[in-house]
Amino acid sequence: MPRQLTKIILTSNREDLVGLADLLLQHGLEVNLCRDGAQALELSLTLFPDMMVLDTEIPLLPATRLAQILLSNPRTERIAFFYIGREGEEVDGFRRHKDCFVPRPFNPEQLLVAVLGHFSRLEKTEQVGRQEKEIRGDLNQISVTDLVQVLGVNRKDGVLSLSSVAGRGTIFMREGSVINARIGRVDGDKAFFRLLDWDEGTFWFSPGPVDVEVRINVPVDHLVIDGLRQLDEMKAQLASLPAPDSCLEMKVPRDRLPRGLRPTTQEILILAEYYPLVQDILDHCPRPDFEVLQVLKVLIEKGVLEERKEGLTSEISRIPLLTSDEIIVIKDHLGERDVLLDEASAKLILLALTAADIRRFVQALQGISEFEPAHDFLLGGEDSLGLGDVGRLVITETFSLRLFALPATPETGPLWTPFCRRLLGVVSLAKPGEAAAAEEFFKFRSHLPVVSVVFNDPIEGAFVLKRGDRMAFRELLAFFAAHFRRSRPAREDA
Repeated sequence: MPRQLTKIILTSNREDLVGLADLLLQHGLEVNLCRDGAQALELSLTLFPDMMVLDTEIPLLPATRLAQILLSNPRTERIAFFYIGREGEEVDGFRRHKDCFVPRPFNPEQLLVAVLGHFSRLEKTEQVGRQEKEIRGDLNQISVTDLVQVLGVNRKDGVLSLSSVAGRGTIFMREGSVINARIGRVDGDKAFFRLLDWDEGTFWFSPGPVDVEVRINVPVDHLVIDGLRQLDEMKAQLASLPAPDSCLEMKVPRDRLPRGLRPTTQEILILAEYYPLVQDILDHCPRPDFEVLQVLKVLIEKGVLEERKEGLTSEISRIPLLTSDEIIVIKDHLGERDVLLDEASAKLILLALTAADIRRFVQALQGISEFEPAHDFLLGGEDSLGLGDVGRLVITETFSLRLFALPATPETGPLWTPFCRRLLGVVSLAKPGEAAAAEEFFKFRSHLPVVSVVFNDPIEGAFVLKRGDRMAFRELLAFFAAHFRRSRPAREDA
């Protein structure tokens, strides 16, 4: 039921709203009728209504100007507007999260249901803000936008968790401000904007101190408005943007592209080399989804990229790189038997003699969505072989593999010892015999397999990795995991 003393102003010089006024009065709401915009403005500044049902063709003061004036006044900025107008009409300043547009001809009973539903959701949202303990509810009754705003007004600390068919998401709040958001591997405002679009599913808010990295420093109202604007613009252009499940193919080598490309364009082109699926590019690029899709659209139109309308939905693409059982065995070996559900990582060392060896290995991972190349590696030079992170493989939400490049030259020998901890295994990218010293060191010091990997002609005893060959890479990781399984009984008896 609506709150007591709820005030509504109906503004129209047409008779079709009179029937609505009678229905609203029957439900105990205070209703005032105005025939023009000037009268509605004067009455609003006196009554401070909760809602205005507003004909877009009112005389004297245009509807959009009336709304603009009232929304700029602190005493009336919280008014919700239900616009009545022509089918397909666009209203300047329309707030998707709060306002409603009803085309003529309309059914007064249906409009009544919409008005009462608005106040019912508002009451439930305010109840959420008043609660001091964990609360739960449905997103089809309270929107993410309303939840965040009411928690902001009440300066709440806690975690807002969301669940829908799209997955699970989390919004972190401190003193009413959104400080971070997370959905899958995406976090920050990019994740928050995605969660704003969820209108089905469930939510639960757990109050309490929040210990998480601050990735968002924008006031809640500005954050919501910016997110809704991007969502609206993206939906309006959806038909012309590449689909998330489309595959992209580079048609022009990156070294043949003109110099002086915008940093965002360069970043997206680099990601397109590693991730053929549009959704993977969206997930790995920190830029807003709408901006990324716009850049991809331009690159497709200019012939730099080609879009293919089939996604990576084959059975092979869904095979895990490591099974749950293999991950448990690895974590157990790392001494984390009692914290199997906590986040953990292990290293995969890449022994190499040239930077080209590392590049070829990374190129073999193109199309494997779990791989996240390190930013410094992507932007690094082509010639020098450095020591450091190449990227990581996010196997599950609680386990990842760091890929670490390690020069296998004699001069770097003193650096090898610190890298023997938390190893999954060692991959040698050098030709047979060229990195023998490093290979022998890790075999005997870490007691782990050292595996040779080649990329073209097979060599006896070596794994062959070709670009995007998920099954071959899965076999490589499973080989390392199998070593832990074999050594498990001996370690337990020790």
